[in-house]
Amino acid sequence: MNNPRVFWGTVIVSSTLVLSACQAPQPLQAPLNNPNPVILPMVPVSVINLPISIDLETVRAEILKNTPKPLSAGKMTQVLTIANTALPMESDISHVVNLRDVKISVTGQDFIASSQLDFSIETKTRAGFLNMGGVSCGIGEEMPKIEFILPGKLYWTTTGDLAVQAGQWQLKWLKPCNITAFKFNVEKMVNLPVVRDKVQTLVNQSINESFKKVGFKSLLTQIWPTMNEPKQLEKQVWLLLQPEHIGLTDIVGTGRYLKTSLSLTARPQVVTGDKPRVVLPAMPAPQRLVANSDSFYVALRGDIGLETANRLLNEQLANKPFDAGGKNVLIKSLQLYGSGEKAVLGLRLQQPIDAEIFLLGKPVLDVINNQFRLEEIEFELATSSLLAKSANWMLHGTFKNLIAEKARFSFDKDLSQVLADFKDYRQSLGYGATLKAQIAQVRPQGVFFTANDIKAFVVVEGKLGLDVGNF
Repeated sequence: MNNPRVFWGTVIVSSTLVLSACQAPQPLQAPLNNPNPVILPMVPVSVINLPISIDLETVRAEILKNTPKPLSAGKMTQVLTIANTALPMESDISHVVNLRDVKISVTGQDFIASSQLDFSIETKTRAGFLNMGGVSCGIGEEMPKIEFILPGKLYWTTTGDLAVQAGQWQLKWLKPCNITAFKFNVEKMVNLPVVRDKVQTLVNQSINESFKKVGFKSLLTQIWPTMNEPKQLEKQVWLLLQPEHIGLTDIVGTGRYLKTSLSLTARPQVVTGDKPRVVLPAMPAPQRLVANSDSFYVALRGDIGLETANRLLNEQLANKPFDAGGKNVLIKSLQLYGSGEKAVLGLRLQQPIDAEIFLLGKPVLDVINNQFRLEEIEFELATSSLLAKSANWMLHGTFKNLIAEKARFSFDKDLSQVLADFKDYRQSLGYGATLKAQIAQVRPQGVFFTANDIKAFVVVEGKLGLDVGNF
């Protein structure tokens, strides 16, 4: 039979080994590289004001250039009466009307166009079977002259063009036409609906077409592709205006000049890297402007890959001994990443202990110095338990403060320089339009981790506008 003492001794030793194994320190588990999803805050829409001053002399030149020559020409038949008789006769009346000049002025929204026209009239008269030949006015002699005065109101059309809502035409004789052979009312003839309506329609059409050609919509159509094109601020730093809506302001006339403006709502953004590829969006239909503001907000993004960030941190801290509260500390390597809302900084120490420890901190973007840094640094719970037994001195603050001070780096794209450039930023968009921007303040929104990157996000507030010369 076996010796019972040997049996129980074996059981006791085995139990001791099992208990010892259960109580042995477990390997330190690193926090997972599992940052919270990045949800960038919404940036308020920006308003880009485009002031417009239309020289009505330019509109006048367009009208004169594009008006048909002659403005009106035609023939009609009218029953006339010989002077001092009651003999009726038919008369074929031919007319030609030419637009010689037009003057335009706008006060407030009240529009007045004065059109100077000259004309010629030729009549061929018949009485029964008798052909009495013709009389004329303005043929072979100085042509009579009249002035059509068109009052009206300027307004925006639904398509965003300036147009004139015409009032009642008024006629003024500058050089009368005298035909004395008949009781022939030339003024009445000129005002015949066929002639009058044709002249009024053509002049009104010429004015509205000219406003289309020199107005803001024409300018916007030309510069719309340019406004959507990325603007290079510096090497691999780009401004995207990203216009969304067009608003129209009131029209104010000051005589020769017409003052108005449009406002573009946009979401400007500064991005880094290669030139972004932008698909040109369709130009939106203009809308009535509700509020006229000139504030703009630019979203600035600065990204840095974790691989680059860790290389920079290791260059700054690894294998470079430093004193921490009388202890000589040597870090073999570092690793930075995100876990939840925190930044994790894993340190592999060589001195004064050989251990791997993990610090958790709040990631912060220092906008003024364009730096990433950690605040509110604490040891991860398992690390605290380890240090309490082996290196309690690390928990007293000096070590953490030194790590926080040294674990900083600038983003690879220099946001500070971009902000400096914005302080008085001007760039020509062509067609006489110049983009200008000024910074009022910078609001940091935070630093965010992804599995592979650190993303800094700030919002720049200021004023953004377009200068447009007279056209």
